[in-house]
Amino acid sequence: MFLACPNRCSVNRFELWNASVFTDSLGRYLEHRAEQAPLYRCTACGSPAVDLGSVARTLAEEEQAEAGAVQDYACPSCEELFRAPAGQNPVVCPACGETYPVGG
Repeated sequence: MFLACPNRCSVNRFELWNASVFTDSLGRYLEHRAEQAPLYRCTACGSPAVDLGSVARTLAEEEQAEAGAVQDYACPSCEELFRAPAGQNPVVCPACGETYPVGG
């Protein structure tokens, strides 16, 4: 996790927003329970904090989804290997221009 304020406040201080915090009789922290996903807000401006650590994870998930959106084919006429979007039917060979249907 790497929290950042969307307004670029430089205090780097964030408050846990949607959690129950439990203390002992002297006010010392014991535990907390987040209601759903933990939310944080900037203590300087009150904006919800952005988890920049999740950006790389989200980009990797999107790349993986895009990689699965193509399929490899071999042209039956010229035997050229090429890629085309998954679900495209018919497929056109980029080398010889042959158009042919593919099974789903």
